[in-house]
Amino acid sequence: MGALFNIIRKEVKEMVRDPRLLLGMIIVPVLIFPLMGSAMTATVESVEQSASNINIALINNDLGNRSAQLIDVFNEKGITIHDRSEYEPEVLFDELDPEYSVIVVIPPNFSFNIENDSSVVVNFYTVMETYSISEEIPASVLGSYMAEYKQMIVDERLTDAFPDQEPWMVENPILLSNEAVIDGEIVENVSPGRITEQMMMQSMMIPMVMMMLLIMAAQLAATSVAMEKEEKTLETLLTMPVSRNSILFGKVGGVVVVSIFALIAYMFGLSYYISSMANMSNDAGLNLAEIGLAPTTTGIFLLIVTLFLSLIAALSVAVLLGSLTEDVRSAQALMGALYVPIFIPAIALMLVDISQLPEFIQGIIYAIPFSYPVLASKAMYTGLYTPILFGIVYQVIFTIAMILLAGKLFSTEKILTMKINLKNSKGGAFPLLNMLQGKKK
Repeated sequence: MGALFNIIRKEVKEMVRDPRLLLGMIIVPVLIFPLMGSAMTATVESVEQSASNINIALINNDLGNRSAQLIDVFNEKGITIHDRSEYEPEVLFDELDPEYSVIVVIPPNFSFNIENDSSVVVNFYTVMETYSISEEIPASVLGSYMAEYKQMIVDERLTDAFPDQEPWMVENPILLSNEAVIDGEIVENVSPGRITEQMMMQSMMIPMVMMMLLIMAAQLAATSVAMEKEEKTLETLLTMPVSRNSILFGKVGGVVVVSIFALIAYMFGLSYYISSMANMSNDAGLNLAEIGLAPTTTGIFLLIVTLFLSLIAALSVAVLLGSLTEDVRSAQALMGALYVPIFIPAIALMLVDISQLPEFIQGIIYAIPFSYPVLASKAMYTGLYTPILFGIVYQVIFTIAMILLAGKLFSTEKILTMKINLKNSKGGAFPLLNMLQGKKK
């Protein structure tokens, strides 16, 4: 055990000395997610400010009762109105005061058409300069106020046509109530769509972060072995009075230690980002626990187990692939093959439930050991633990098989002679894959 701990300490020191590791796995997550969250918060504040401070240039060509009524609606909503009725719109386009958000033009026949049950067009002109979302917000807010005024006109007409009925009953002969049922109980005023969106945000974020960590940790493990071979230090390490299995487990253990710190960095940065995104969501106030969808202790435990086993499985595969390569560049290129089985199932299971997929696709997903953290994240809420328990057994078997295969490779001299060299051939544009058994450059 002392030798194993020495190997782990050696691996951790070597990885920590690599500035690319600190930058990519620890420093960047701590900085980039808070920066993204701050950008989201700034965007929300900018939108709110644009929606609350609206100044319009009004060209009123009607001067009737209905146009005055519309102006009263704008005043009640807190819109600052600058009367520019003496100007043509084109003149204001050229000499636009920066404080004007939108130019509103009421046509001459506005009141006449409304009084005679006809329709009329009101023009909004938004001059785009920065092409940002803040420029579009004032017109959208004005549009919502116009929709309220339009509804008032519609209600007047419906009342005149159907004096014995409420306008909303005439306008909506069929009403739809779409409510979710959870554990036999109706969840009032909560649609299935809101629950689905909130479930995706809460149950998928951690596994997706873990998927990114799996990729970086596997890349780190593969390049660790490849670097030893490229720098010719693996021969020295293998001649030391340390068992080959200690070297293997030491490399895996070193990456696990670094990955734990990286996971903490990711969760710290991501928590700030999620809170910023929640502030932008209209459903931020939906509490899943209050409607009976709180994750259980068993579900959380199974999620942690599947995440840990996925990490060990990815590292064992990475060490095995890194042992077959000749240099760091070849190891990094070969690790690209591991991205597909890690990310594709995660993305697919975010969109659909596994039971909705064809049986052939289900079999492929179940055969990929990295799929189970995503499945476990859903099982935290659904309580369907049986596939997860079988998956944990499968993950253990898969990981043991990979470690035994890597251990067998480490126990022989093939660890030094077996090489996969991914380089561009001199006469072609495609990478040349060479299996060299003891062949010198």
